[in-house]
Amino acid sequence: MAAARRILLEEGYAHLTMERVAQESRIAKTTLYRRWPTKAALCMDLYLDAAQDLHDPEAGDVALDLKSLAEAVVRLQTRTVAGPALVGLIAEAQINPETKGPFLAEFAEQRRRLTRRILRRAVESGELQPDTNIDLVIDAVGGAVTFRLLQGHAPINKKFTDELIDLILCGCKKQKRVQDQDEPGSR
Repeated sequence: MAAARRILLEEGYAHLTMERVAQESRIAKTTLYRRWPTKAALCMDLYLDAAQDLHDPEAGDVALDLKSLAEAVVRLQTRTVAGPALVGLIAEAQINPETKGPFLAEFAEQRRRLTRRILRRAVESGELQPDTNIDLVIDAVGGAVTFRLLQGHAPINKKFTDELIDLILCGCKKQKRVQDQDEPGSR
């Protein structure tokens, strides 16, 4: 993993090969392939290893929890091997159909678990509407961060994550809906 981490950080996904990792780590290719049958599997483990420090902030406020988590994910993806590993996994999924199936589904589920816990807690406590589409919120947050990571067209920083979370939560917060206010007898 150390050899793969170094190659990804210093040279990028295009230069990461199983042969090179085996050579630099002085491990037989057969041993390497037994543990990681594909370069994508190796990248997934690199990402998950870097992401093991992510935790549920449990601040008691969904906005604070999501902002804290989003900032931690941004740090993870911009300052550790997780960013190049994620970009590599996305690239691999486009060129290697075998990567797309259950493998990426498992990876995506692991990445989404923590955010789902925060959002479910907020629904249960009444901070968010009971009909909040949790998976859609996760997609909106993760999609925006990943898009900026891939495109590099704008900064990925605290200002971005704070504004993103505020924007997304506007549609999920408990509030009297306009249509409820316009019903007959509600005046």
